[in-house]
Amino acid sequence: MAPYIIVTFFYNLRIFHYMEAIILAAGEGKKLRPLTLNIPKVMLPVGGRPILEYVIKSLARNDIRDITIVIGYYGDKIKRYFGDGHEFGAHIKYVVQEKQLGTAHALYQARGAEDFLVVPGDNLIAEKCIEKLINSEKNTILAVHSDRASKYGVVEVLGNRVREIIEKPPDIKESLVFTGIAHLNKEIFGVIDEAMASEIYDLPEVLMQIDGLRATVSNCEWLDAVYPWDLLRLNSYVLSYNSRILSGKIETSAVIGNVSTGEKTRIGAHCYILGAVKIGKCADVGPNTVVMPDTTLGEGVTIGAQCYVENSIIMDGATIGEGSYIKDSIIASGVVIEPKTTLLSGNFRKVINGGEVFSGFGGPVIGTRAVIGASSVIKPGILVGADSRIGALKVIYEDVKSGESVR
Repeated sequence: MAPYIIVTFFYNLRIFHYMEAIILAAGEGKKLRPLTLNIPKVMLPVGGRPILEYVIKSLARNDIRDITIVIGYYGDKIKRYFGDGHEFGAHIKYVVQEKQLGTAHALYQARGAEDFLVVPGDNLIAEKCIEKLINSEKNTILAVHSDRASKYGVVEVLGNRVREIIEKPPDIKESLVFTGIAHLNKEIFGVIDEAMASEIYDLPEVLMQIDGLRATVSNCEWLDAVYPWDLLRLNSYVLSYNSRILSGKIETSAVIGNVSTGEKTRIGAHCYILGAVKIGKCADVGPNTVVMPDTTLGEGVTIGAQCYVENSIIMDGATIGEGSYIKDSIIASGVVIEPKTTLLSGNFRKVINGGEVFSGFGGPVIGTRAVIGASSVIKPGILVGADSRIGALKVIYEDVKSGESVR
């Protein structure tokens, strides 16, 4: 029996393949301002949790638990939330990218890793995406089909070999794109070192210098937020897995669908909450309020009586005054919206990030600690900056800068 046990042990040891992960989480996400004015993109909440948390859990569920996170912009907030990772089923260490030069430069900060997956920390990544690469050969990237190809690196393949990665081609709408997820090993750091000597800092360009770079194509779920309104799509995806778990005090006259409520939450009389909806702990929803599907209310959120909220993200500690109407909107933490305010939804066209023209659909995006006066109306797609002030009875047609007052 003893020889059999020894042989079995070494056989299992031989087939066991250790792999770690490097998560790139140093960037700011300028196109997501004002939401990222004082928080990194990876920490923006969808379904009540930071995007990065879903990434870590997808890795851990694939038994990749040794994780290095490359931090930079407001990296202290990442470290405070995730700590050493034990609460998330992982062992996490951190390295710092002091200056955000590019994704290859960020990866280089974690040099010393042997065999690993590199994963963006600001995308929702299904477990199947991770599983797809675990058993791939080294120097393999994950590609998926996208109808927003102009926002990513378009991948041209021949068989399973990558011929080219074209960064953000303006005239291509639908194509195969690089997810930013790749199976690499320590050899990549030498390639990056040589590339940086030529001032090449982005990972797609560096990867093209590898002979025999491969691609595996998957239809797994991979979602990215390029613009603020994309967060609503990520939120909807997360809430599609919502479970009906009711905690706190819920009045018997309230009608509750596929809703998850946190501890010490209060739902007032005659409320109508149709799932999927997630409500954080210590939230308070006033009587006769309607909350429609694909809505997340963060911890400590207060919604006044007779409000209507649909397909929106309202982050921790925000207050919505009675009789307000909110649709397809994103409201950051600590925002105060006074009674009878209307956030309209619809088609809009605007300039993003200093020059990019963006056409979209949705409601306003309200930055941290902004105050919106009573009976105001904010038009679709308007960005209201952090710490701004809007007086009562105002109609807002243009973006409001952070710290600006509109009286």
